[in-house]
Amino acid sequence: MSPIYQRHLRAVEAPTEAERPAASAASAFDDSALLSAVAQGDPSVSSAFYERVRPVVDRTLIRLLGANDPEYEDTAQIALYELVSTLQRFRGECPLDAWLSLVTARVVYRQIRRRRLERRLFAETPADSLQPESYLRPSAFALRQALARVKAHLSRMDEARAWTFLLHDVYGYDLRETSQIMGVSLSAAQSRLVRGRREIHERLRSDPGLARFLDDLSEVP
Repeated sequence: MSPIYQRHLRAVEAPTEAERPAASAASAFDDSALLSAVAQGDPSVSSAFYERVRPVVDRTLIRLLGANDPEYEDTAQIALYELVSTLQRFRGECPLDAWLSLVTARVVYRQIRRRRLERRLFAETPADSLQPESYLRPSAFALRQALARVKAHLSRMDEARAWTFLLHDVYGYDLRETSQIMGVSLSAAQSRLVRGRREIHERLRSDPGLARFLDDLSEVP
């Protein structure tokens, strides 16, 4: 095993019980000092790095995969390794948390594309991540039915357009971030978003069941 790989692996391991008191020292580092130390292979900051980035990784995975995804922990470890191995690319042009989320989302996108099993993106997308707060007022049954119909429409769309729509309009990544997650140009992401948004809106408008649901929703005071 190469020294570089060993260094990266050590930096993403969860701290042991003996190391956890030291892990609380994450607050003693500012982000730039912490990242610099990790990039230089300083083993003394591995626990602090793990404690700093793991919560952001978990938040992103829960949004995109759901906490019960069978490959959740494997995907988290891949994301952590990716973060360490690409640290030199972080230039401080955005908040660190945004960069951590972006890299993690890119890992999720690659992992789900590799699965290609019955479009698991749509089958496993957590319902909570697709429901705006205004949807909480209808009955739980009506909401579940509506979400199932929306996901069915998404699954029938071109995968790239559906992904772009979800990442941008549902999960809140901006267009630049969406293009980076998907590994395409900004103009390609813009084109996919416009077409995907138009298609899903047309599908929803032409679905009688969803039309009734939206009409009922509009009448809620």
